[in-house]
Amino acid sequence: MAAISWANRYQPGMTMARKQTRSMTQEEWDLLLPAMQTFTHLSTEIGHSVLVNGESNKDVAERVGRTKQNVGSTVKRIWDLYQSVTIEAGGEKLRKVDVWLPEAMALKVLKEAEKYAINQNKAEQPE
Repeated sequence: MAAISWANRYQPGMTMARKQTRSMTQEEWDLLLPAMQTFTHLSTEIGHSVLVNGESNKDVAERVGRTKQNVGSTVKRIWDLYQSVTIEAGGEKLRKVDVWLPEAMALKVLKEAEKYAINQNKAEQPE
């Protein structure tokens, strides 16, 4: 039996949605706003819709009357800016993590994270 290729399974009008992997919180967005002061209102609206609200590029493109590619490149430009802003931490690249740790270790990690501007007012308080 011959393998069925993607081309043979494709139906006109069929789309393959990719999961949004880039995201940020509203607080992270607010910290990034000063660096986006030269961006158009539409660019920031697109970026906020995709990165903070989690909307798909396709849905945002339809809503604002742009192509998915235009939305994707706008989101990438904002994401790259976000990465460059967060990297300005003593020359070291920062990486966001969301993991479960023993409480004592978690408190040490949170204390270390407070040193970086991107984490200001985000550290969890012990219960």
